[in-house]
Amino acid sequence: MIVVIYKTLYVINTIQMKLKELKSCRICFTKKLVKYLNLGNHPYSNSFLSKGQIPKEIKYPLELKLCKKCGLSQLSVIPNTKKIFSDYDYLSSSSSALDNHYLKLVKKITKKYNINKNDTVLDVGCNDGVLLKHYIKKTNNIVGIEPSNAIEKIKNKNKINIINKFFNFKTSKEYLRKYKRPRIITITNVLAQIDDLNNFVKGLRNISDNKTVIIIEFPYSLLMFDYTFFDLIYHEHLSYFNLSCINYLFEKFNFSIIDYEKIDLGASGPAIRIYITTKNSEIKRNKKKIKSILQKELKWGIKKIIRYKLFSFKVEKKINHIRKIIYDLFNKNKSIGCFTASAKGNTLLNCLKIEKKIIKYTCENNKRKIGKYMPGTHIKIISDNEYLKKKIDYSLLLSWNYANFFLNNSSYKKRGGKFIIPFPKISIK
Repeated sequence: MIVVIYKTLYVINTIQMKLKELKSCRICFTKKLVKYLNLGNHPYSNSFLSKGQIPKEIKYPLELKLCKKCGLSQLSVIPNTKKIFSDYDYLSSSSSALDNHYLKLVKKITKKYNINKNDTVLDVGCNDGVLLKHYIKKTNNIVGIEPSNAIEKIKNKNKINIINKFFNFKTSKEYLRKYKRPRIITITNVLAQIDDLNNFVKGLRNISDNKTVIIIEFPYSLLMFDYTFFDLIYHEHLSYFNLSCINYLFEKFNFSIIDYEKIDLGASGPAIRIYITTKNSEIKRNKKKIKSILQKELKWGIKKIIRYKLFSFKVEKKINHIRKIIYDLFNKNKSIGCFTASAKGNTLLNCLKIEKKIIKYTCENNKRKIGKYMPGTHIKIISDNEYLKKKIDYSLLLSWNYANFFLNNSSYKKRGGKFIIPFPKISIK
């Protein structure tokens, strides 16, 4: 049984187009896939619109399937990621909290693995260099691989070398023609966006040696299911990982997970950070710790469809709860807006189906997004300063993972505005 949160809607001025359907698991290739969640038709969440683009907006099914063999959750369709990244408005550096997160990560790994000036470091999916810039004083060999136009900001900067392509096995060969094998490879908030995961990991194996450490951060699917973080589901995120399916994937290419840690603040919310090396690496593996979490995941039921059906029911309940709070405030003549124009926020908004008269504006500090419209809902994006002038009473905090940062630092809050924080637990502060 599939729980349908929203039936397919044919929206005025919205073109519905079919994408290629996922027929087999992108990790283990089995066809034992079971659909368990349908959020309706959504546009690409990171495709912010000009006014003229609104009538041509395209929506696609947003559904999840479970692989019963390896436990990977994945979209039911295969989006055109080249189209998504060809005109990409997301800039990591626009988030001060995320910038600080990556600063701490670089400090930690350069100290832990004794990175020196001659070592090479690589960031796959480097965006606008938010992580790489923190290496500048630590090493002379810095490389970023990024397919989008976000690299324009760092393309000509000293010490940061860029390959403006998607990373795969072919790109790994190009990398080796130009640079040394990296001591550190970081892949943060990227793995979920990869369609051909096996080719991607084959590329990593090609550039790694027994001194390479791969550090990957991604939203941990068990947290998503347990805390109903359904806003993490959007077309840019093709896959939703647990450690068991990651372990299965990387072991195929002679890699081992040597350690992991859960982190409260990732690019999309609470996440997990894993450390991977080749099996012949000199670096010690924490076998007991890895074995323990893999056993916990099996006990949780990562291959049991009943766990995912429960998630679907919880999603519907959560949507209704948030809608009720917003409508109750509106009926009390309170003005309501949105705070930050995040991709995951668009999943939330498009699931809520709020009437256009209720939310008219969202604020943002990324200049690429200001003046555009949110995909699906067509809420206008304005600057933080303009938003303050509107004197909005309540703001739905779309980047809820940075709630503490905004509660302590935003001018909106200091001037008396209140945040509706939708996750993990709905609250107003």
